[in-house]
Amino acid sequence: MSDKRISINFCGGCNPRINRGKIAYEVKELLMSDAYLISFNSLDANLVIYLSGCTSNCAQKYSKTDIPSVIVAALTVDTLLVEESRLVTEIVKRVRNYL
Repeated sequence: MSDKRISINFCGGCNPRINRGKIAYEVKELLMSDAYLISFNSLDANLVIYLSGCTSNCAQKYSKTDIPSVIVAALTVDTLLVEESRLVTEIVKRVRNYL
């Protein structure tokens, strides 16, 4: 089993302040080019990217797992404020650093 399995898990999208679909697509493309296996809304992964459109962080808030993660809530990545244009870069950097 590959140790490079990443899942991108979404919130319900009720109040998005960021374009979650665009961000997920860009993150997926960059990570796949590094041979990461990408799935969506799964916990069968070595790392989960929780992608919430607002600061309520519903993608991760209701998760009952201890799988390592990168948490995106609007313009924050792991609680640090990030410029919108740098979100994808910061997410990918954190994934690469962890795995």
